[in-house]
Formats: sequence, C-alpha cells, structure tokens
Amino acid sequence: MEEKHGRDSFDKMYDEKEKMFGHPYREFQDYFNEYPKGSALDLGSGQGRDSIFLALLGYQVTAVDNSKIGIVQMLREAQAQKVEIDGLVAYVLDYETEKQFDNIIFDMLLHGFGKPKQLEILNKYSGLLARKGIMCIVFPDDLTTNHFMSMLKSVSGDWKLLDEIIVKDVPKMEGDDVDFTFTMIVVQST
Repeated sequence: MEEKHGRDSFDKMYDEKEKMFGHPYREFQDYFNEYPKGSALDLGSGQGRDSIFLALLGYQVTAVDNSKIGIVQMLREAQAQKVEIDGLVAYVLDYETEKQFDNIIFDMLLHGFGKPKQLEILNKYSGLLARKGIMCIVFPDDLTTNHFMSMLKSVSGDWKLLDEIIVKDVPKMEGDDVDFTFTMIVVQST
C-alpha cells in the first residue's frame, strides 16, 4: 500500500507549502474547457488544483485524497473561489461510493503504485464510470500509453483511446532544474 504510507509525507509537504504542485497543466485546462460538463471524481486530488479548476468550469466535483491537510486546503480555496467541492479524506483503495461519474481523473496517481495495484484501481473505478464517461490518466515518462491500454483490456468493457496529449506545462517545484513532460490520455469505455 504505497500511498497509504505516504500520508504523513504529503501532509508535511502540503503544510509547508500551499499550492505545492502549482496550477493545472495548460493541456488539462484546454481539454476540459472544451469537454461537456458533468460530474468528476478527482482521485489523489492533493491540494485540489484540478478539482478547483473543474468546479470553476461548472463540473460537480468529488475530490478524494489520503492527505487531510491537502483536502482542508482545497476546501478552503474552493470556499474562497465560491465553488462547491465534495472533498473526502480516504485512501484510494478504501474509498467506497455508489455514485456514477462522467469523468474520473487520475492525475499523477497511478504511477505511485505497482502494476497489480494499478490494475486493481482501474478495475475498481471503471465500475463508477457513467455510460460514455471518460477516464483521464496523467503519468510520467517512465510509463507509456500502451502500459495503461493493455491493463484496460482486462477491465470490464471495451476501451477506446480518445486522446493522447503530451503535457509540457508541468509546473516546476522549488529547486527543480529539470524540465519534465508527462502524458495525458483520455479513454472511454465503449
């Protein structure tokens, strides 16, 4: 349970620096600006950069993160921005709901797990995806689109890759001198 043990470290990092990971990627913003609004589940939401952005666009957002400090900071910022977000402190493998979502966001979450847990998470949350809903998965360059598409073959439904976008607008953290690129894929169960 890689992330469960990371709670203290993220709480400490978030406590030391609000908006630690900066703004939502420009590519993420551009995509969801044009996408039809609906409900969104942001898993591993952290301090809420994606959740707040989506809520400001009119999405009904549920944000789940293991860090209580991250959720508290996100809800405080959401209140300041005058948007509502359902923010919940929960480990991604323990969160339970009957609700269906039009969009499920995995922004830099899945890479923190080994392949068996990634598959478990994808399988669990694919069941919460509304008909014609999408999953948005953002990951670093040590993983590939094929990695996730091959895993989705064993998840119920047939999955179609709608978009594969190279994310170049990765906010730099203090002390970073490396330019990172991530990949954002958007998949839909058909």
